Amino acid sequence: MLTKGMRAATCLLVLPLGANTLTTTQSVSVTVQAAGKLSVSSSASLVRGTAPFSDFTVTLPISYKARTTSSGSAAITVQASSNFSPSGGPSVSSGDLTYSCTSANLGTACSGTQTISTSSQTSVVSIPANTCMGGTGCSSANPASMNLNFTVANSPTHQTGAFTVSLTFTISAI
Repeated sequence: MLTKGMRAATCLLVLPLGANTLTTTQSVSVTVQAAGKLSVSSSASLVRGTAPFSDFTVTLPISYKARTTSSGSAAITVQASSNFSPSGGPSVSSGDLTYSCTSANLGTACSGTQTISTSSQTSVVSIPANTCMGGTGCSSANPASMNLNFTVANSPTHQTGAFTVSLTFTISAI
């Protein structure tokens, strides 16, 4: 009890708290799968040579990226979705549309003359197992590239006019 003239004092006791640091470890895992990416111009116009009835030609550049598994591979193929339209001109089913490949800086390009088909895919480039691009231990080509040289036969049996065909390019990687 306090009497007159006494003062009260408050004392604050500070207790040091011990520092406590906790460390935890978290594992992060990722599964990197085979993959492919392909880039081709959306259209190309063939040009006739200077001689009468010389074939129509065009060079189509393609670029691609691929990563394959240790036991897998990758491939780029091409197939016509239908015949030339309208009818009366060149014909895919008659073998009028062909191509050849320049060398590829990744994988093995097709060799010789290839004939485009509406019923099956034809090979453009094959990429081997254990392929990767742009990193340590990988191909320095990033993206890889090559050219396809297309030819359409210019037969005197074809009617005059403009004819179109759609080509589907596919890259598959495993």
